[in-house]
Amino acid sequence: MSIPDVIILLLIGLILFLVKKMHELSKKHDSLFQMNQKYASEIYKVKNEVREKTTEMTAKTTQKTVKQSTLFLKIKKIVSSLEPQDICSTLFDLLEKELGASKSCILLAESKSKIFRVLASKGMNSDEEGKIAITSHEQSLIGLAIRSNMLIDINSIEKEQTFSALIGRGQIKTFMAAPIHYSKTGEIMGILNICDMQSVNYTSDDKNLFNMVTSILEVALNNSLLYENQLEESEKRALETEKVKEIFGKYVSSQIMDEILNSPESLELGGINRKLTIMASDIRGFTKLSEVLTPQEMVAMLNDYFSVMTEIVNMNHGTVDKFIGDAIMVLFGAPLATENDVFNSVRTALEMQDAIKIFEEKWREVRGDNWSFNIGIGINTGDVVVGNIGSASRMEYTAIGDNVNVAFRLESIAPGGTVLITESVYNEISDKINVEKMQAVTVKGREQPVQVYKLLGLK
Repeated sequence: MSIPDVIILLLIGLILFLVKKMHELSKKHDSLFQMNQKYASEIYKVKNEVREKTTEMTAKTTQKTVKQSTLFLKIKKIVSSLEPQDICSTLFDLLEKELGASKSCILLAESKSKIFRVLASKGMNSDEEGKIAITSHEQSLIGLAIRSNMLIDINSIEKEQTFSALIGRGQIKTFMAAPIHYSKTGEIMGILNICDMQSVNYTSDDKNLFNMVTSILEVALNNSLLYENQLEESEKRALETEKVKEIFGKYVSSQIMDEILNSPESLELGGINRKLTIMASDIRGFTKLSEVLTPQEMVAMLNDYFSVMTEIVNMNHGTVDKFIGDAIMVLFGAPLATENDVFNSVRTALEMQDAIKIFEEKWREVRGDNWSFNIGIGINTGDVVVGNIGSASRMEYTAIGDNVNVAFRLESIAPGGTVLITESVYNEISDKINVEKMQAVTVKGREQPVQVYKLLGLK
């Protein structure tokens, strides 16, 4: 065999080997393709299953979240409300939506008889509500709930032969019932009762929800009761305050009245040291007036005079401490102090003197041209003891001390129609008043004479 023939045979063998190898590779390729197709189909199936599960879980989670949000909002509305009817209405809606309770009621125990009557209900008419009167002795599931002071449900009772005979007995049906308590005493306030449900196949979660709702109702009703008590107490205090004002308002100033009402402890005996301005005024020739006036005319005149003077004092933030016969004692700086107490006192005195001129003209029309009426006023500033002074059975809000005596000493020497002030008053407001310096006077209890100024007017 020649060399070319050998070469040809070798080439044929190589071609056959390559064809065989290509056939094997083709088979492997087909096998791999089929496997890839199988894997792709399985992956696609898994993806679809995962997508469906995810969608289902998302839907359930969303539904649960919405349900929880709705439940939370209703619970929040129950707890935040102070009106019993609003509380009950929202609670009945919650029981119907979450537990399928088509008929429910809340019973409250009467304080004296301890008979449980309907406070509010869903699915009952007014006649049905009015007939219900349950005691702890009633042989029924709701009676058992009262006696045991525990949550009672029909499914649990059916398993207990001891109490199963109570099912269906009593004035109202019971599927679930739980006691409501007073927060302060722990005593039973009432009962939350589900009278009818769409299904008795409720779960332990449903029972737990009912128990939770009962606790929420307990908090809400206690809050409502507390609010009502506070409201009643507030109204009672307001009535008592008005009664006190009506009784004593004619005898003490409005400032003292307010201090007493705001601080009842201020009624205790005792006083405090405080710097005050004291004004004393007195009618000149009062004895002579009393001789020419009948008792009725004297009383009418004094009432008229005191009314005018008191109004002026009040407008200038003073306090009429007392009337002493025909004299008036006024405090500036007690019980309430202001920055202008001294200035208010001199302005009051001047306005009182101006008012006396009108007052005199008024009474001159009644008594004739010979009628005259004027007052003298003294004002002093200094430390005094101010507070409730007297006995345990009778006390008086007043000021006492040397500086009070000085004011009355100045009033006693002040001619009719004039106002005398001490140097302590003048030094405080010298830039606001016009005065005439007078001769110093001697005051009982003081070694040094007191410098006196005649008040002429305001600058």
